[in-house]
Amino acid sequence: MQIKDEGALTFPGKLKGDPNRRSKDKYCRFHRDHGHDTADCYDLKQQIETLIRQGKLQKFVSKERTDPAPPEHPPRRDNDRPRPPVGDIRMIVGGMATRPSKRARKMYLRMVQNVQLTGLVQNVAQRESPIIEFSEEDAQRLHHPHDDALVVSLQVGDYNLHRVLVDNGSSADILYYPTYQQMKISRERLVPTNAPLVGFGGAKVFPLGAVTLAVTGGDYPQQITKDVTFLVVDHSSAYNAILGRPTLNAWRAATSTYHLMMKFPMEYGVGELRGNQIAARECYVAMMEMDDHLQTMSIEEHRSATEPV
Repeated sequence: MQIKDEGALTFPGKLKGDPNRRSKDKYCRFHRDHGHDTADCYDLKQQIETLIRQGKLQKFVSKERTDPAPPEHPPRRDNDRPRPPVGDIRMIVGGMATRPSKRARKMYLRMVQNVQLTGLVQNVAQRESPIIEFSEEDAQRLHHPHDDALVVSLQVGDYNLHRVLVDNGSSADILYYPTYQQMKISRERLVPTNAPLVGFGGAKVFPLGAVTLAVTGGDYPQQITKDVTFLVVDHSSAYNAILGRPTLNAWRAATSTYHLMMKFPMEYGVGELRGNQIAARECYVAMMEMDDHLQTMSIEEHRSATEPV
C-alpha cells in the first residue's frame, strides 16, 4: 500500500463478526484484521476509486489507461455507506377520503404466486457462507414472556420507514398507499399488475400497482441493500409495509420471533436487524382498535380460476 503515506485514506475499524470463523491465512492491511487479502479488499478499492475521481493519487494512475466514465448513479453494494435519508415515516397519516366498507376492512392480502421450476437448475458457484445462529444474549433486551410480532425499521428509497412487519407467511412484499403518498413518489411510477391479493373468505382486492424501491437493512457496514418490488395497496393498516418471503428469501435471511431479530449473511460476517418491541405492541393495539378487529394474519396462497363468460 504505497498510498498509505499520502494521508488521503480513511482507515476503517476492524471487521465485525466472529474472528475465529475468518481465515487466518489472509490479512488486510487496510482493515488491519484477518479475513481477506488487501488486494481483494472491496472497501479499499472503493476509496481509491473515489480519490482518483477527485483528482488525487494521479501519480499512481497510468496515463495510458483510459477507463470509461463512471455511471451517474453507480449500483450500490451491500457495504456501501448509505446516503442520509430525506425523512422518517413512523405513522400512517391520512387515508381514503371515504370510509372503507366492512368487506374491504376484513380483507387480508396475499399475492397470487405460483412457482414452477422447469429444466435443470443452473450450477451456482459455491462459497462458504457464515453460520447464522441466535443466542440468549440476543434476547436479553426484550420483555419476556412475549408473543410480539417482528416489526422493524428499514431505509426504503430516501426515507427511514418504521413499522414494517416482517411476515414469513406473506407471499408478497406490500407497501400501503398512505405510506406511498408520504414518500412523495409519483403515482405514474406504479406498474400495473393483475396479481390479486386474497383475504379470508376468498375476498380479493387488486393492488394499485407495483413499484420497485431500494431497501437497506441493518447497520453500516454490516448492512444489505437490494431492490424490492412492492405491491401498493390502498388499505387500512397499522403498519406502513409488510416484508414477505420474496425479500426474506432474496436476502437469505433467518428470522426469530423469540429474539425479535433477523439475521442475514454478508460477504464478511452476518448482518443483523433488530425488531422494535414497543412498536410491535403499539401496532397490535392499533389493529385491535380498528373496526371489526382488522388484523394481519397468515393465509394460504390462492390459485385463481377463470370465470365463465
